[in-house]
Amino acid sequence: MGGSTGSARARVDAVGARRRGQERGGPWAWLVPTAVAIAVTAWRYDAKPLWRDEVYTLATAERDWAVMLRGLRVTDAGMGPWYALVHPWVQVSRDEAWLRLPGAAATVLAAALVGLTAARVLRAGSPGGARTVAGVVAGTAFALTPVVVDHSQEARPYPVVLACVAATAYGVLRDREAPRRRWLALWVAGSVLAAALHVITGAPAVAALLAVALALPGSASRRRVLLGSLPAAAVTLAMLAVGFSQAPGRIADDFPLLRQTLRLSSAYAGGALAVLALTALCLAGVVHLRRDRAVLLLLLAWAAAPVAALAASAAGGQLFAQRYAAATAPALAVLAGAGAGALARRLGTGSARAAVAVLAAGAIALGQAAHLVQARQRPYVSEDVPAAAAVLAERARPGDAVVLLGNTTRPHLRYYLPDGTPLDDALLARDTDVSVSIGGDDLPDDQRAAALAGHERVWLVGVLLDAPWEEVFASWVEPARTGRTMTLDAEFGQVRVELWER
Repeated sequence: MGGSTGSARARVDAVGARRRGQERGGPWAWLVPTAVAIAVTAWRYDAKPLWRDEVYTLATAERDWAVMLRGLRVTDAGMGPWYALVHPWVQVSRDEAWLRLPGAAATVLAAALVGLTAARVLRAGSPGGARTVAGVVAGTAFALTPVVVDHSQEARPYPVVLACVAATAYGVLRDREAPRRRWLALWVAGSVLAAALHVITGAPAVAALLAVALALPGSASRRRVLLGSLPAAAVTLAMLAVGFSQAPGRIADDFPLLRQTLRLSSAYAGGALAVLALTALCLAGVVHLRRDRAVLLLLLAWAAAPVAALAASAAGGQLFAQRYAAATAPALAVLAGAGAGALARRLGTGSARAAVAVLAAGAIALGQAAHLVQARQRPYVSEDVPAAAAVLAERARPGDAVVLLGNTTRPHLRYYLPDGTPLDDALLARDTDVSVSIGGDDLPDDQRAAALAGHERVWLVGVLLDAPWEEVFASWVEPARTGRTMTLDAEFGQVRVELWER
């Protein structure tokens, strides 16, 4: 009798496990996206040198706490939580691969979460195979999105923010269905971190997700959603106040806002085939979810909020960059996955559903392949500082002076310049480990000509800007050039090297 009871219980448990697997879509819904994200992120992982923004992460985060905080009071305080987060990380190693590891790992995690989220959004009653298709297509689409590819291999917060946004969305969906402490903790932590690490990239997306969840809470109570949203709201307001206080206006009045906003589409689709495939699948997803109003509104608000917030930022004279609207990418991927799952749902056989997954993911991959290859095969992101440092190491002579233009130029050049290169950093007054600026503090304007007077040869090294050096760095450039003739003028991406000799 006992054996029969145990056998019956085992059968019930097995049926329950199968049902739970069908609800999740099975392990392939996140395993395939994880594998794709690992492959895409690992390809030529250490092929590019650090670019300017990565140097900003390293040079800020490696400073002592007191010096870092003193510098953040002057500039870039809106990124303070990111530098605080990676401060212990950079104490372990300054190696490029190590610095980029958090972003690479976060990209893989985000792809898995996107796959799981897409598997959850299909309407109740969808077979496990259809949910698997949704997860596979969504996670693959996310991992191959141009804006994700562009930033998955760098020491900046954007991949981490996307992982936090994806965790927020998944936690909100699970909490709406069946409130649990673990889901509440997941979306509260994800929303707070997303807003803290980058208020323009993360806060609009999580605000949209939580606003829809508050309006349509599902099985959760509005009080639960409201209280859970308060930490993210408080962090968002604090980071906005800090950011706006240090960014009074960075965009000219003639900024082509409409054209630049429309060009954001290239951040999500790198070719015509990708545009067609993503558009068709997203539309299929919208049609499928039209009867599940809450989930559809959740995804649409999530997709629209980052773009709208970025346009508003530019309209207010603040910041505009494609990467700041990256949080739209996982939302579009989930919609595309839902569309693929909806198509697979109409087919009755496992082989037919697998064909849908292969065709949909394959079309997206083919459409995004050109951008992926181009992005990975570029020798550098914006500045080829290793090549510039090689020229300096080869041609510098004892007694040469170097004048460094731009806030990141000094730490950037030092990172790649061989030890023992005979260059006198003649204008340096206080080095980067104690100065307010991560680039070090230079001598006052009226002392620079005297500091360079005894040098026969002066190297000018700096980043290229929209305006000429004579306008932007006049008090550095003029004493270096006066009485000397230029004998070398070379550009290495967005970094320029000049040599001036008497």
